[in-house]
Amino acid sequence: MAFFSRFNTKGSLLIGVLIVAYLLPIWLFPYFPTQDGVSHVYNSQILTEYNNPEYQFRDYYEINWYPFPNWISHASLAVLMFVFPPLIAEKIFLSLYVTLFPLAIYYFLNAVQRERHALVILSFTFIYNYLLLMGFYNFAVSVPLFFLALGYWWKYKDEMNLKHLVLLNLLIIITYFAHLISYAFILFSIALLALLHFKRDFKRILMTGCYLLPAAMLLLVYLPTSDLLAGGPPEFGFGRVGELFANLIGMHVLISYTEPPSWISVAIAAFLIFLVVTTLWQNRRGATAEHPGQKAFLYLAIVLLGLYFILPNSVGPGGWVNDRLAILATLAIFAWFRGFDNLQWKRVFTAVVTLLALVNLVYIGILFKRLNTEISEFNAFVEQVEKNSVILPLHFDPRGSSERVGIFVNAANYYCLDNGCINLGNYEIQFDYFPVRFNADFETPLDEKEWVQTVHWQPERIDLCDYADNVDYLLLWDTPDEPIVAEAIEACYTLIASDGKLKLYKGQRE
Repeated sequence: MAFFSRFNTKGSLLIGVLIVAYLLPIWLFPYFPTQDGVSHVYNSQILTEYNNPEYQFRDYYEINWYPFPNWISHASLAVLMFVFPPLIAEKIFLSLYVTLFPLAIYYFLNAVQRERHALVILSFTFIYNYLLLMGFYNFAVSVPLFFLALGYWWKYKDEMNLKHLVLLNLLIIITYFAHLISYAFILFSIALLALLHFKRDFKRILMTGCYLLPAAMLLLVYLPTSDLLAGGPPEFGFGRVGELFANLIGMHVLISYTEPPSWISVAIAAFLIFLVVTTLWQNRRGATAEHPGQKAFLYLAIVLLGLYFILPNSVGPGGWVNDRLAILATLAIFAWFRGFDNLQWKRVFTAVVTLLALVNLVYIGILFKRLNTEISEFNAFVEQVEKNSVILPLHFDPRGSSERVGIFVNAANYYCLDNGCINLGNYEIQFDYFPVRFNADFETPLDEKEWVQTVHWQPERIDLCDYADNVDYLLLWDTPDEPIVAEAIEACYTLIASDGKLKLYKGQRE
C-alpha cells in the first residue's frame, strides 16, 4: 500500500488522466500513420504465421533468430498477433509505449528529486515524437527503458546489492533488445554519472564498471556479426553544427508531419529555454540548495548534446543518430531543471504545461484524422488482392500531405496483412538487425544487396517487363517520374482497378 500511496496525489491523478487522453489518437482512427510502422507489423505477422500451411511464407522467407537489437517490437507484436488482428496488436503495443513513457520519466525524475509532476506532464509532448511517427517502434520503446534504467541506477547507486544488480542488468539487457543506441548510451551515461558522483572514489567507480559487465557483454555478441563494422569508423565533425542547432532550438524531433515543424514545437522549445533560464537564475540566487545530482545530470546532458553536434547522422546502416541523441539529451536535462518554491508559481507552471500537453494532443488528433483519410484512399483495393500473392509496390508520392514522414513508403504492407502476401518492397530484409529475410534462392529484381531501396526510390533501374512473370500484382501510387517506367507498366502489366492516384495491375506470374 505504501507504494500505491505515493501516486495518490492530484499531480499523479492528472498524469493518469493524460495517459488515458494520449491513448485516444491510437484508438480513434483505423491507422497509426507512420513510415515504417506497418512494415514492422507485417514482418511480425510473418513470425507468427511462419509455420502456417495456409500461407507461403516459408517458400519466400527465412528467419534470423540471432540476438540482435530491434527484437522487442517484432517479438511483442508477433506474440500479440496470436490473439489479436495485426492492426489491433499494433494499437496494443503502442498503447503500452504511451503508458510506459510518462511513467518512466516519472520514475526517473523522482529518483533524482521528488514531486516533479509538472515536468512529467511536459514530457507528454515528447511521446508522439518524430522518430515514433517515422515508425521507429524499437527506438521509441527504448527511450522510456533508458530512463527507467538510469533512474534505477541513480536511486540505488549507493546501496547496490545483488537484487539491484540483477534488476539493473535486466533493464539494460531489455534496452539492448529495444535499440542499440539507447543501450550504448545507458552504459555510457551510468559510467559518466559514476565518475561525477563518486569522484575520487576509484573503488566505487571500478565496482560500477564491473557490475555493468554482464549487460555490456551483449556488445561483444552483436558487433562481430554486425554491418556496423563493415564500413569505416564514424566521422566526428562540426560541419553541420548550424543545421543541428536550428533543429534543436526548433525542437524538430517533436511532431513532424510538416516542414518546418509546427508552432507547437516552437512553443515547447521556448518553454524549455524558459526552464533553462529560470533554473540558472534560481541556482545563482541560491535561495535553496541544489538538489543532489543536479550538476551531474547537467553535465550528462551537455555531453550528450555535444555528441549530438559532432556525430554523423548515420553509423553503418543505422541512421537518425542526431535525432535520437536530441531526444535522450533533452529529456535528461529535465533532471537538472528546478521547480518553483512558491505555491502559486507551481500551480501556474502546472496549468501551462497541462494546457500545452492538451493542445499538443488536439493537434495530433487533427493530423491523424487527415492522414487516415489519405491512407484509406491508398488501401481502397486491399480486398481485390488474392491470398498468397506477390506484390510489387511502386510509389511516386511517398508522403502525401505529410511532408517529413513517408506514410506511403511502406504502405503496401497493408495489402499483405492476414492474407500471406509477399511484399517485394519489404525493406527490412536487407538489414541484419531485423528478423526476416528472403531465402537465398529468391529471384530478386536486381542483383545487389539493397535492391529493395531501388524498388522504393529508383524503379527505372529495374527491368519491369523481364520481372513481370515474378509478380502477381503491381501496386502503383501516383504517376511515375520516368517515362520508361510508365511505358513498361503499360506494356507488361494489365490494369484491373483504378481510383485517382491508386492503380492496381495484374502481373504475369502463373
